[in-house]
Amino acid sequence: MSSADTQPTGRAIVWMVPRTTSTAFAKCMTGIPGCEIWFEPFLFCFFAQKEMEKAGIEDVPMSLKGNEEAYQSVAEKVSDRLLTPDVIPEKIAYATIQEEMEKSESRYVFSKDESFAMQSSVQRQYLPSGYRHAFLIRHPILVFESLRKTGYKALKGAGMLKYNEDESSFDMREYDEDDMGRAFQCHHDLWKYIRKNVDSSPVVISSTDLLSNPEQLLPKFCEAMGYPYSESLLNWDASPDVCKTWRAPSERFQENREFLEASMSSSHFNPPRPVPEFDTLTDDIKEIITEAMPYYQEMYEHRLTI
Repeated sequence: MSSADTQPTGRAIVWMVPRTTSTAFAKCMTGIPGCEIWFEPFLFCFFAQKEMEKAGIEDVPMSLKGNEEAYQSVAEKVSDRLLTPDVIPEKIAYATIQEEMEKSESRYVFSKDESFAMQSSVQRQYLPSGYRHAFLIRHPILVFESLRKTGYKALKGAGMLKYNEDESSFDMREYDEDDMGRAFQCHHDLWKYIRKNVDSSPVVISSTDLLSNPEQLLPKFCEAMGYPYSESLLNWDASPDVCKTWRAPSERFQENREFLEASMSSSHFNPPRPVPEFDTLTDDIKEIITEAMPYYQEMYEHRLTI
């Protein structure tokens, strides 16, 4: 690994687990003039890959070229899985995203994506070069409590509840077909891989720290990544229309209202919520959190501090 691999570039991929304020973070970064924002491109690629595997394709093509029909066939299923209308088949192949990110002509690029999409060496070979890496973390109780609440509302709104249950009896493990309970393990695994093979000093950011002290944490993040910082980044346009210029596998991604509406309408970082007591949680959350905590705690010890 060369020392250049860890120098600020003005281009970064911020890897995250769900419900870590990443969309508001991306809106914040729109305040950098000319900054190109990418919205979870590899996550859509991941679900396209999974849908092909479900369809019985043993050797899933990771490139669009010559495989247009295969990607066309799974685009609608990816839309349904991610509750995102009109997923574009040409934008859900790993090799395509890598190429487009590397060829970007923008001076500044900020991509936020889920580490869940980079679990294997097959996927990681498409990490774009020229980017620094950062990892957003949040206390697992806050992550999975929010994911449970939001997931229930989204499934109910889509008519996808299995048992017509109410929120109190909802068990998110029943719907975790993609094993998202492993989100922190995947996050930790990718962090370790990046440290060893790509970027020896990826930045770890606690979303609680970011929400509590953005005026102190943001300058440090920008310096580490090579972005210009100004106090104007602390407040941004509340209109969701700001996001229409973002690069995403769907031009209507912001219509996933249950998961994105609050962030899409945000104009600044709000103070963080306190962490609820473990005993107040539902049984499904307790089980997932117990597994997630060791991964979170190790990464927390490496977080960017004020």
